[in-house]
Amino acid sequence: MADAPHPGENTTDTEHDRAVADILTEMRTADPARATELGRRLVGLLDSRNAVDATRTAEIGAVAKGIDRAVRALDDAASGAELMQRACERVAELCSARAVVLSRLDGDRIVPATWFGAGPGMMASPPSAFDLVDGSPEAQALATNTVAIGADTPTALRELLGTKGFTVFPIVVGGTAAALMHLDTRVDDTLRRALGVLAEVLGGCFERVGLESRRERQSALLQESARRWTDDTDLDALPPRGASELAPAQVDRDSAGQRLLDPLTDREADVVRLLLTGASNSTIAAELVITVDTVKSHVKRILRKLGATNRAELIAKYQSPTR
Repeated sequence: MADAPHPGENTTDTEHDRAVADILTEMRTADPARATELGRRLVGLLDSRNAVDATRTAEIGAVAKGIDRAVRALDDAASGAELMQRACERVAELCSARAVVLSRLDGDRIVPATWFGAGPGMMASPPSAFDLVDGSPEAQALATNTVAIGADTPTALRELLGTKGFTVFPIVVGGTAAALMHLDTRVDDTLRRALGVLAEVLGGCFERVGLESRRERQSALLQESARRWTDDTDLDALPPRGASELAPAQVDRDSAGQRLLDPLTDREADVVRLLLTGASNSTIAAELVITVDTVKSHVKRILRKLGATNRAELIAKYQSPTR
């Protein structure tokens, strides 16, 4: 039988437990001299195991504190842009990463949007977009909604992340993977679990920030539209609702007003706000961290609800000072 590893040797938990079991088995039949030697080695192994456990406990405690700091920083973010930047910074701190990239998903394209770099000579603009490849760590992370480890860094990210391997995990917002985060280091099991927790918190923060901003924007849109109707229409000159026949102006006002008040979803309200600034579909997708196809679907429903045939008419009707 091979001798058990000496204290201080690098062994996994399984190997360590096997070594202890082998010593105990041999001690049952060993002569006194051999039993004394085995006893000393057993004490050494147990001491080594206790030291490893103490170190691991301390590491887990440090990670827990890091998660707590990250959650507090993310919860204080007042906008989506601030939240994305803080997310990159906090992930870098938690995992001792030199660089982190947050990318939005646009169909089968991964589009870097925000990044953090702690070292000199970092990029001044986001890396280029790249395709989601079947079987890649990115595809694995999205398919399983877990943290994945990769050895071959995507070409578009190599200038920022290097070539020594990376970690990637998805951010789920409203039940749908909306983004991916890459970091330039391969994490251990403890940090994998920590990143899984942080990803859930981050998804919730995006929902919270988005919900608050969408409610504010929808309310502002409705108030502004109501103000314009009031400015453009002499309400006292309109016949009462109880009249047997409504004047054409009243019919038009009520019809348009009803279309405007036709309930918009939170996401649709956010898209409307950006539409009224003249933003393109790709700009809206980048701002809301959704795909261009999703933006197009929202625009179709919005035009129908607000009674406009196209986005130019929508802008003219609800943004221009006069109709």
